[in-house]
This record gives sequence, C-alpha cells and structure tokens, in this order.
Amino acid sequence: MPNARVYILKAVSRALQTLSKMADLFRTSTPIHILCFGDSLTKGYSMHGKNFTPYSATMKKTLEETIGGRGELSFIVDTDGVSGQFVTNGFRERMASLYSANQIRECPYDWVVFLGGTNDLAYSISPNKIYDETKAITDIPLATGARVLLLTVPECSAKSAKLDQVRGALNGLLKDDARDGVFLLDLHAKIPYHDMPEKESEEIWDDGLHFTPAGYERVGNLVAQRLAEILSG
Repeated sequence: MPNARVYILKAVSRALQTLSKMADLFRTSTPIHILCFGDSLTKGYSMHGKNFTPYSATMKKTLEETIGGRGELSFIVDTDGVSGQFVTNGFRERMASLYSANQIRECPYDWVVFLGGTNDLAYSISPNKIYDETKAITDIPLATGARVLLLTVPECSAKSAKLDQVRGALNGLLKDDARDGVFLLDLHAKIPYHDMPEKESEEIWDDGLHFTPAGYERVGNLVAQRLAEILSG
C-alpha cells in the first residue's frame, strides 16, 4: 500500500504541475481583440450629443474583473460608432475600411459586437433589407475567423403597431441567424422601454431613444455577461 500511496502523490503532483503550466499559458496568451460596432447607441450618445459613454468601457471592465480577474484572459477593445448612420448606408463601407487597415490585418478582431438598425427603421427601410445588409457587413469579420455577437434592436419611446411589427420582424431575423460563429444577445428583451418601472426608466433612458450613462453601463454589463458565458462554455 505504501507504494500505491507514493504513486498517487506523484500523480497528483504531476496534475498540479500541468494545471500550473496551463494557467501560465492563459496569463501569457494573446489578448482577445473586440470591436464594438454600430451607431449612436454604440458611441454612447446622450444629453443631445454633449456626452458620450460607450457601453464598451463597462463591457471591458466587467470582462477583466470576471474572466480576466482569474488571470485567464486579457482584452483589447475598440469602439466604432457613428451617430445617425444607417446599416443600409454607411456601415458596410466603414467595416470594409477597418478591415483594409494594416493594423487590423496584423491583429484581427476575435469578436465583433454589432448593434444597428434603429435609424433604418425610423426611415421605413424594410427589415429584410436591413438584415441582408447586416449579414453582408458581418460576413467581413467572419471571413477572417472572428465571431460575431448580434444585439437585437431595443425599444424607444415611440409607440406604434407598425414600428413594433417591423422591429419585431428585424429582431426575429437576427435571432434566426444560423451562420457559424454568430451569437445573439436579445437587448430588446433585456432593456424594455414601455414595460420598465418609471423610476428605473428615468435612470436608464435619456431621451426616449438613447440611454443615459447608467443605461450604457447596463448594456455593457449585459454584453460582458453574454461574452463571458460563450467564452466559458
């Protein structure tokens, strides 16, 4: 039996050494490069354009404090949001321009977090056209091996059956996206406008369309939680 005990102790020691080496590999691994891409909701617009609080800042902080805090991963985050821009007019050119830059070719994104469509819907552009363009835009990072997290389009203060219908149709198309490497966060369900208690709504929503800094912080936490869930899976 003493020999068996020695054997077990040696096996445990080897296992601990292996785990230690794996931890070192995690700590020294290449950082995960994330792009947060979209319109004013990605830029963090509030107070009529006097203040910008991108959700990406909170997302990075939360990821670092959870996954990164265990010494497993580190993160580099870029934010590219243009206020007022349409998915169907400007997004694809912007994404193509990003991916033509030497810096991105040398250090490509591992993840692209995509949020867009609010402006298109406001100008009655069809859900199918918005979704087709979303696919074309996100095919660019997917072709380089990146993964994409699609965010559904959130509510706003405007309430109409027509708007609800077309927004629901677009979000349904996003939810049904079955391309390899594509994941979803249902932001529409996570941060409602009309079903939120009044006090909470005042804290989260700025002007009926954009979020307050506290609202963007909530978005950032939600995105970080979803990414952590995927990365840990």
